[in-house]
Amino acid sequence: MPQIGPLEVVVVGAIALIVFGPQRLPEIARTVGRALGQLRQMAAEVRTEFESGMNLDDIADEPEDIKPEDTKPEPEATQPEPEATQPEPEATQPAEATKPPEPE
Repeated sequence: MPQIGPLEVVVVGAIALIVFGPQRLPEIARTVGRALGQLRQMAAEVRTEFESGMNLDDIADEPEDIKPEDTKPEPEATQPEPEATQPEPEATQPAEATKPPEPE
């Protein structure tokens, strides 16, 4: 995060006073302050969630910390059985013999 010195704060304040005027400047400062507070609060929540998630990953990596009754065995992976193929019937008669007789 960039460092803002006192001279930069004075310059920004002077420009804001010129642009917004003395009546609206306190209202804008309060609004900006509230928004920054909410932003910091959300950042702290995200940081806490992230750190707790990292701690859960660390716990899962250590098997001695996990009790056997807490874990469920994974179902064994079953491979599909190959389909049974039926042997093709062998032709006992020539193909011409299977044709219907022609009428006379």
